[in-house]
Amino acid sequence: MLKERVLEITKELVKIYSPTNTAEEQKVEEYLLQMLKGMPYFKEHPENCGAFAAADDCFGRSTIYGLVLGKSKKTVVFMGHHDVVSTEVYGALANVACEPELLEQKLASVELPEEASFDLGSGEWLWGRGTCDMKGGTAAQLAVLESYVQSPEAGSILFISVPDEEAFSVGMRSCLPLLKDLRERYGLEYEVALNCEPNSVENDKQIIYSGSVGKMLPVVLVQGKSVQIGSYPQGVNPVAVLAEIICATEADYQISDTLGEESTVPPVWNFARDLKPGYDFSLPRRSAGYCNVLTFSKTPAQIMDWFVGKCNQGAQTAMAKQGCGHSLEVLTFGELLEIAKERAGFEAFYNELQVQMTKKLQVEQLDFPSITLWAMEAVLDFTAIDYPVVITAFAPPYYPALNSGKLVGDGFKNVVSFVNTLLPVKCKEYFMGISDCSYLGMDAEFDSKALAANMPCWGKLYSYDMEALAQLQIPFLLLGPWGKDLHQRTERVHIESLGVVLPKVLQEVCAYVWRE
Repeated sequence: MLKERVLEITKELVKIYSPTNTAEEQKVEEYLLQMLKGMPYFKEHPENCGAFAAADDCFGRSTIYGLVLGKSKKTVVFMGHHDVVSTEVYGALANVACEPELLEQKLASVELPEEASFDLGSGEWLWGRGTCDMKGGTAAQLAVLESYVQSPEAGSILFISVPDEEAFSVGMRSCLPLLKDLRERYGLEYEVALNCEPNSVENDKQIIYSGSVGKMLPVVLVQGKSVQIGSYPQGVNPVAVLAEIICATEADYQISDTLGEESTVPPVWNFARDLKPGYDFSLPRRSAGYCNVLTFSKTPAQIMDWFVGKCNQGAQTAMAKQGCGHSLEVLTFGELLEIAKERAGFEAFYNELQVQMTKKLQVEQLDFPSITLWAMEAVLDFTAIDYPVVITAFAPPYYPALNSGKLVGDGFKNVVSFVNTLLPVKCKEYFMGISDCSYLGMDAEFDSKALAANMPCWGKLYSYDMEALAQLQIPFLLLGPWGKDLHQRTERVHIESLGVVLPKVLQEVCAYVWRE
């Protein structure tokens, strides 16, 4: 039965630990590829499945894909990711976090929140890292695909599973040319993408999404004036300046986007520190931090304008408190770069900077925010600016906000209505958890100039195929199994939702799209 097959694949996938942003993701990629190659259809059509390597990826990861061609070129895309967050949160249970049966036994002897404890006793849930986010959804897609390839007479299905969704979306950004090439090569009509990320349930209705929230990562570098602490009035403490900037921006609901009943969460800082290598009795020279900003419609230019304004506010507040008489100039990275260009040797310096940034990504395996801060410091050093200054920039990853309603007409709305005939759902405009669906299309009004000017990593180090993005314009639904506590040690997926409801919905949506 399909249910048993879904659960079997889920457990096999979960047992392959594939933490995001690591070479370990290759192990689950091998499993997925071999599973596809084992299907009779792909034995006859081996050219229709494979591993599409992520460009310049230091971990050697790939997007795994399989295209089943039916009589109709109307194509449903099954999309998802095969990486998971780490098992660190499991603590002493980390060694069984990827063993659902063993984990369930161990959890029975530890204290759990009331709801989790109740679910554990019900026997209705499958526990473990990735069961919910999102190897369960991938398993349901594979089981449905496995069944369909026995007699693929109707429409077409494209299965893609990407790495690195939980970190920087290397897989999804890299596979845009693949989606474009397959469409052109086979004349595919991408009708809808079904991303089986886990969903929640509210008032007995499953929540699905027709859009995915945008995300930007503003970065700030503060250069103060280092003096012995005993001479504090003559210095500028960059830590104090950074603290005031954080206070001016953290939970600033005025920058939140609102659409109907939905609003983005306000800015949230997740990194802030001085850049002093060790302790001594003096003020740090520099501090730095970055924060997440979610959007529905605000552009990079608008977010940068807001951030610069708040940095000015924070700097003025800090200087007023200290009463030192110093002023703090706020520059965007683009403005800093223009200053640097005026100095002799800039071209050679900047070319070498790009080389070193690539090395830090591919050899040293630093993350993009760390590389961004390193590059900001390097350019600031090159300018020889030694007075107090605040530099703003963007760091990857960048997720464009995207809503299917802006990409298509009534046809997609009909799909949403049809899903509601299969199970009680509430369709929300935007998924707030960040998803790879951001890269399935592009708002016609999108302008990348503010990103390109103020993101040190922009270009070869971090980019995506803008042309492909503009051409694809694939409407999508985030529609998966009912899950709870993703990324936590009580992560779990509802067995009936995963094994029975989701496969039926996938099959029925495909049939509906193909006959439309």
